[in-house]
Amino acid sequence: MQSVLVGGVNDPNIIALQPYFSNFVDIKSNIVWNLNKDYITVNNKKLNIDSLFIRYDAFETVESINLKQNFNYSLIWNYLQCYKKIKIYNRFYYNRPIQKLANLILAKRLGLTVPNTEYSIGDGINNKILKPIDGGAHADEGTLAAYDCIVQDKIIGKNKRLYIINNKHFCFKLNTTMIDYRNDDNTTIELSNISEDTIDKSFKLANKLNLNFCALDFITNEKEYFLEINTNPMFSEFSNVINNTLSKTIATELK
Repeated sequence: MQSVLVGGVNDPNIIALQPYFSNFVDIKSNIVWNLNKDYITVNNKKLNIDSLFIRYDAFETVESINLKQNFNYSLIWNYLQCYKKIKIYNRFYYNRPIQKLANLILAKRLGLTVPNTEYSIGDGINNKILKPIDGGAHADEGTLAAYDCIVQDKIIGKNKRLYIINNKHFCFKLNTTMIDYRNDDNTTIELSNISEDTIDKSFKLANKLNLNFCALDFITNEKEYFLEINTNPMFSEFSNVINNTLSKTIATELK
């Protein structure tokens, strides 16, 4: 049986995982599934899959994303839903839409601290953090948004990210001067910690959402404010900080 990694050839997260999987499948490969068979073929090679990690290639520019990639991504998930013996992360979350606001309510009910939040365009007076309600677009700051979005109080503190992989966890601090660290080319990452109470509640949130691989974002000062949970997070830069231990754990815990 084979451990299979599926994704884009230029995705640094996929590159970080390649040494720990027996097969890598470029998401743009020629993939065939005859429904009379219980296996798929990739470039005419039969795969007997025991475990599989798949990541949508978000590193392709919009102009270069083609239908083959999108269709193959859907094909793989269709196949996985039919063969429950294949080990994958977040199997029962796949068909759930992104629900950032619902996740915040659930987090509050579990006891996590959430910044004051509303869905609006802002009031045009008070400076707030502005985030899209759907998708992974970057956060911004202002008094008035161009469109209705998630509007939150701005919290001054340290950016932290907590990864959950089955029953294991890793916490990192992101050193940045930007609202969204992805906009800061000078962001640095270091191994960090967060309270056991927050870790416990984070595991409960992941469990409620049927997630066994995710990352939770926090701003911490005298309190630990939960911002959002990511169901297919980037991890390669974080893994580099701890000698690829994060990548190794993702692969090992899947198998």
